[in-house]
Amino acid sequence: MVSKHTKRTRWVITLITMAIALVGTSVYVVSMSANGRGWLEWLSVPLFALLFGWIGFSFVVATLGLIRLLRHRTPELSSKHELEAEDASPTAVLVPVYNESPVDVFARVEAMVRSLGPDQQFDFFVLSDTNDSEVWLAEELAWSQLVDRLEEQVSTSCNVYYRHRRENVARKAGNIADFCRRWSDPYPFMIVLDADSLLEPDTMVEMVRRMRADDRLGILQVPPTPIGRHSWFARMQQFAAAAYGPVFCEGFDAWAAEQGNYWGHNAIIRVAAFCDCCDLPVLPGQAPLGGEILSHDFVEASLLVRRGWKVRLANDLGGSYEECPTTLTDYAQRDQRWCQGNLQHSRLLLSEGFHPVSRLHFFSGVLAYASSPLWILFTLLCVGSWALENRGATELSLLESVSPTAMQLGLFIAAMAMLLIPKFYGYFNVVARGHAARFGGAVSMFLSVLMEIVLSVLLSPIMAIMHTRFVVSTLRGRKVKWSSQQRGEHGVPMLQAARDYGALTVLGIAITAAVFTFARSWAIWFLPITAGLILAVPLAMAMASREIGKTLAKLRLLLIPQETSVPEVYELYEQAMVDSQQRWSVLPKSSMLEQLIDSPTYFHTHHGVLRASHAEHPMTDDERNQVRDSSRRLHVGKDESQGVDVSKIPMELRRALLSDIEMLRELHVQTHSCPKRLATAAG
Repeated sequence: MVSKHTKRTRWVITLITMAIALVGTSVYVVSMSANGRGWLEWLSVPLFALLFGWIGFSFVVATLGLIRLLRHRTPELSSKHELEAEDASPTAVLVPVYNESPVDVFARVEAMVRSLGPDQQFDFFVLSDTNDSEVWLAEELAWSQLVDRLEEQVSTSCNVYYRHRRENVARKAGNIADFCRRWSDPYPFMIVLDADSLLEPDTMVEMVRRMRADDRLGILQVPPTPIGRHSWFARMQQFAAAAYGPVFCEGFDAWAAEQGNYWGHNAIIRVAAFCDCCDLPVLPGQAPLGGEILSHDFVEASLLVRRGWKVRLANDLGGSYEECPTTLTDYAQRDQRWCQGNLQHSRLLLSEGFHPVSRLHFFSGVLAYASSPLWILFTLLCVGSWALENRGATELSLLESVSPTAMQLGLFIAAMAMLLIPKFYGYFNVVARGHAARFGGAVSMFLSVLMEIVLSVLLSPIMAIMHTRFVVSTLRGRKVKWSSQQRGEHGVPMLQAARDYGALTVLGIAITAAVFTFARSWAIWFLPITAGLILAVPLAMAMASREIGKTLAKLRLLLIPQETSVPEVYELYEQAMVDSQQRWSVLPKSSMLEQLIDSPTYFHTHHGVLRASHAEHPMTDDERNQVRDSSRRLHVGKDESQGVDVSKIPMELRRALLSDIEMLRELHVQTHSCPKRLATAAG
């Protein structure tokens, strides 16, 4: 049941948002052309009402969030690593991976295991859907090394398991569903992470405690904070999340309450409820809008809410971390995948049984990307209407007709204010709580807010055009390949930036020329759009720069609390990364497949993983013969008879080979039966 307070809050937000939309739309209609309201102008009215109302809704939510934060200053989570015996529950921690860096993934797992107390009942499951044979084998080696280290060095009750799926069915959602069907029985709860996630031990313990305290709580989502990146673009995202995020999360929690949302990672889930409710439907029609649901998290939360389970946001908990894209291109590529997934949710908006708040979550996800083409369409309608009204006008009357009225100027100022004021809410909240020192001090943080605003204004037209391309591409039926994300830091050379963003620069110059030719008095209005487009190429290069990011850090700009006081779990992760890289640097330079065939220990480990994962699958006779023919040495010397040359096996056969233990054993035996090997063993 929703509390009376939550119902009242929802009504207040709804009424204020409707009032903002109604007043703004009324002013817009009154301010339309004095020469008459043409059909293009009337078409723009519903677009304006929707978009202006959406800005108003975000502003109201942020305002409510600030009020709640200032009224109820939640104390920080105290350091308490241990659960009481009666509260202890074995909890599975799932780390789904798909062609990720094994060194990085297992360094994060190691950091979290080491940070937990010796009696904590958390078992980690690295669930691999990797289809790159070399990465797959590297995952197995990294896992076996980690298990050996933990047994020798760490007193812990945590176990680390590894499973590899032969077929990547239904992507991440299918990966987790496979775990639930086969291994979830001992665990009442599961914490779902991403490959780049980190959780502090206190946070994990508190998540379990809250789940046990409320037997109707289906999902508890802890907002993840991006940390650990150094490019200018990444630092901007990290600062925005740390400074403004609490205000929006608090406002979100005020109206969503027990019908909250799930963001796919850094959340704890009640396994029984998830298994009972979250069998994802297959949407009718063809991809990209039909078929398998891609952005599964929103849908899973809605399915739980539909069956009466609570989905809450733990906006008072910290210690939940992730990484963010470091370049504008990487950010756009991730957004393109999310855009396709979110647009699928439009098919669910009117589906039977969903809670109205869940429908609002779906609508929010759709509008997050659809708002960009709608704004562009609105602008084109306004320009087209003005052009039709002024056909044949003299140059003087033309210049007069484009002078903005006081009402139009007021609407522009109101929209910008509702977009920018919440950023200062974040600043005021931090200062009021006495936490400004964590952001480099009150002055440094204020300068950081101004810098973030300027950068956001410059980047917004670039992202708007990209989002428009993504939406149009999806609606035209183009499917996006959901590959692994680019998580490393790398710069953007000029040629790549020119290739990716040169067209936007040309567009910005063309818009500027048109404005100065036909509507010079509007140039200042178009400046936020044209400036970002014209500077797109140098912006993309500068935002990817680690040097600029590190210089800003030295100047105490765009700092976040996790930089002024580094979390222990992140320090453990960095140390684990250094140690792992040193261990991997002394491994043979041959391929992982060659090492597997050569090493009896590694071969035994791989065999065990296949058996435990039920992933053994024999190749066809034709495939086996291709492997034999391609791996047979062409020039056999007296020391190489019976040997094999694994490096010659075609890449397209290697993944199938890794699932065929008998064929692998044949190659392994041939390798170790050559005279040179036997002589070495005898010696």
